[in-house]
Amino acid sequence: MASTTTSSGCSSMPITNNTTTSGRSTSSSNLTFGLEYEFKLRVTAEQLQQELRSNPTTSNIEVVTNPGRVRLSKAGPQYLQNDYLNFAFRDPGNHPQSTTLVSKTTGKQCDFRGYTTEALKIVQRCLQAIPDYHSTTIYQGASKQQDFSSARLHLTNDTSLNGLTNATKVSRGLCTPEEANTTDFIACEIVTAPHSSLEEASEEIAKVSTALCSDHLDYHMDDECAMHIHVGKEDGTPFSLKTLQHLAYLVLVYEHEAARWTIPRNRGADFETASNRVDFATECPAPEPHHAYICDEAGAITEGSVEVIWNYQSLAEIRKALFDDVDAAEDPLKAFVKLMGSTKGRIVNFSYCGRDITNNEPAATVEFRQHQGTLDSGDVLHWGRHCTALVALAEKYATTNTQCPITAWTDTIDIEQLWREMTLPESTRHFYRCRIQEFDARWPDVHPTPLCEPDMVFDDDFSFSDDEESEDSEPDMTEAEVQENMVVV
Repeated sequence: MASTTTSSGCSSMPITNNTTTSGRSTSSSNLTFGLEYEFKLRVTAEQLQQELRSNPTTSNIEVVTNPGRVRLSKAGPQYLQNDYLNFAFRDPGNHPQSTTLVSKTTGKQCDFRGYTTEALKIVQRCLQAIPDYHSTTIYQGASKQQDFSSARLHLTNDTSLNGLTNATKVSRGLCTPEEANTTDFIACEIVTAPHSSLEEASEEIAKVSTALCSDHLDYHMDDECAMHIHVGKEDGTPFSLKTLQHLAYLVLVYEHEAARWTIPRNRGADFETASNRVDFATECPAPEPHHAYICDEAGAITEGSVEVIWNYQSLAEIRKALFDDVDAAEDPLKAFVKLMGSTKGRIVNFSYCGRDITNNEPAATVEFRQHQGTLDSGDVLHWGRHCTALVALAEKYATTNTQCPITAWTDTIDIEQLWREMTLPESTRHFYRCRIQEFDARWPDVHPTPLCEPDMVFDDDFSFSDDEESEDSEPDMTEAEVQENMVVV
């Protein structure tokens, strides 16, 4: 989401806080939304070298397929800040020190530099072939949701999916052992301009998906990929505090219900989609405990895992914290953001809801991060309807001085009841009923959020070591081994 203008070129009326059965609007409080699509682009050394040679300014750069264990040093925001376990680049030009790579073993600078936009340019050329999308841009650094005045789509890297070892690439089924040395995977993200029409957003991603497939790009979407949606007001200003409070309450009450149509990884346990409800957990099982188990990535209960007994504060206590305590704070909005999590890695991210466009910041938004990666137009239409209708319902509660009828955990918490309150179109309700049925059959033993060990929440001394190596990390090589194993295409 971005800016105060709707630069997506949409001509239809914006979504409002009373969505009809067609997904159109009938009220005056306008909503817009922007989307972020993640996928992994598979590239070969030959493809990258061909891309570099197509531009006179990069034609002398060589692709290095095995630079050894190296990392960026003093990297600027335009460089992917991760370990480079396979591909890097040798640039014979005289460039600043910030572009260099450093050996993890010796700490000495290497004659390489890391990725910038080499892989993204391959995707950019593909998208620019779509009519009306010739201005698709690549952005580097911050403010990816700020300025869409010159392009409707932006491309960027997601560093969390780069720097895979050969063993990891093979074990995840991304390539064969024979392909590992000459194949790399770059996490790409497509960010859209603000939309005011769900149908147009759905049509847009259909064009994108068709273009990527028609150009035979080899891209993958696995459980690490996501589709995020930022919902905001048309003018970019923050939602009222009351709207945010009601929205947070709905998110907390229905978190377990909504988890049923997402993959197990996105049900509140992953650091990118942590549970919103878990901060209101308590060790005291009253009146009824919630049971969860330690599961593997496929959602199966791991052998010898310990049962974890969870319960949550009463809804009366949660409502008091969300409304009364926040309202009484010296800075209510700041207190609300702190209560709901001041970092973005939540199922619903409230950390952007206080941004100020008058202070040269992106638009204030609420980000829904739970949806699995997709480029399917139907997924976009239905998830967009659900997220915008939920925000619109919270606005309705705020403006009419009403509230969610669920007041205790013992009440019937039924997603169908929420959908009726949201006036969600029947086609979208049917879509999610089918998905719930499918996912319940695929993962029958996966309990909803949270799925984590007790000490990760209740042990104040628990911490992750910044120096901890991943299980599939390869042993550090000496500088001599780095040079010996280096291959240049």
